[in-house]
Amino acid sequence: MARKTQIEKIETVLANHNAGPGITVAAIAKIAGVSKDAVYKRVADLREEYTIYSNYRKVNGKRKLFYRMAG
Repeated sequence: MARKTQIEKIETVLANHNAGPGITVAAIAKIAGVSKDAVYKRVADLREEYTIYSNYRKVNGKRKLFYRMAG
């Protein structure tokens, strides 16, 4: 079986966490086993195929970026 690419891993994580506010970049990176920088780049690539929302929320007084895939 072929190994999943970064984009496939991130796509799977986003698809599985598309309820509520979404999922943070750090959480995507941890679950997918990639760097935060890779998450930003691959989400930009995924936007060519999917609608992906970016929202900022305050968590414990800090501003965090959340991604959520439409659907």
